[in-house]
Amino acid sequence: MWVVDWTLPARVALSRLHWLDAARIDEAVERFAKAGEGDFYRLPEDDAVTLRMRVGSYRVRLTRDVRERVLRIWWVYRV
Repeated sequence: MWVVDWTLPARVALSRLHWLDAARIDEAVERFAKAGEGDFYRLPEDDAVTLRMRVGSYRVRLTRDVRERVLRIWWVYRV
């Protein structure tokens, strides 16, 4: 199990979304933290710890700190 750390920019971005979309995104992040499930990808320019998660028409940028078991959520945006 991972600890989820929402950065300030991610919290602000999430707070600006419709509450149903925000809840769906939060649920997807928590599911990944608990069970490792999710729709992820990495772009060629991303470093080894950066992931992008698809949640409907939204993307969540996050990093994994394997040593501390922390998922740090950096940004939520719509594509």
